[in-house]
Amino acid sequence: MTTGLVILLIVLILSQGLFSIVQVKYYQSFIKKITTEQAGTEYEFYTEVVKGKVLRTIVAVVVDRDGRVIQCYICKGLTIFARFKEEQTYKGAQLVNYRTAAAEKRAPQVEKALSKIYTRKLEAVT
Repeated sequence: MTTGLVILLIVLILSQGLFSIVQVKYYQSFIKKITTEQAGTEYEFYTEVVKGKVLRTIVAVVVDRDGRVIQCYICKGLTIFARFKEEQTYKGAQLVNYRTAAAEKRAPQVEKALSKIYTRKLEAVT
């Protein structure tokens, strides 16, 4: 019985390592795709991770100099199965509108991420 448990643990650990590698490769290829598309433009690209109680949400946004969202991508769910999806809801929104969302407990995770991105963009200017 103990040998079976040890084998199961080894398989689980190896699977987790393999799934992590797959997820990192996907993330890197997504980031490379977006940065290649935006190369040579005046737009800026930011990513932010917001941790929930169980799952985490990754938000990637392309913004113009004034802080207006040009593109917004959201990745949430279990790591290996999660993929970035473009979210049209935030397209054209101003980051400044989300400046206090990070402090609000009931704010959606995407808006908390946009608040953190706004803060980072503001720090980059000063």
